[in-house]
Amino acid sequence: MAGDTSLSENYAFAGVFHVFDQHLDSAVRKVQFAHDERHLLACCSLDGTLSVCRLAPGPPAVLRRLRGHGAGVSDFAWSLSNDVLVSTSLDGTLRLWDPSDGRCIRRVPDPDGAALLCCAFQPLNNNLTVVRNGLKQPKNGPKVPQNPTVLREPPETPKPG
Repeated sequence: MAGDTSLSENYAFAGVFHVFDQHLDSAVRKVQFAHDERHLLACCSLDGTLSVCRLAPGPPAVLRRLRGHGAGVSDFAWSLSNDVLVSTSLDGTLRLWDPSDGRCIRRVPDPDGAALLCCAFQPLNNNLTVVRNGLKQPKNGPKVPQNPTVLREPPETPKPG
């Protein structure tokens, strides 16, 4: 039971509604509602953009498209007060956005140019955590580990004699 209703009643979906189609050519990686909001959400796509959307009042609408990444957006997070969106991208940059007007507040490149994979705001103090690919993105040639491990054969133990 959850409140006065059972779990099956709470999750008795009447159908699936397709309301947004702004990311036609690339996969949408994530959809997330803003904190304590029922009708404001964002989504990110491998087309290099984020969308800020409103579900109600009125018909659902895309409020703004956030453009600027040079490759797919791998993740995003809302700040605790919903006044900032942070996005990570396969282009090796993190961007801070103002979701109210779609303006890029700041662009932060990874020092090694590594793809940035995911991000999260820490709930207690709004600090930001970002996870990146441990491999550098080489200009040409195969990917090389950033901190390669040298594997060696174990030393032979002397045989008793």
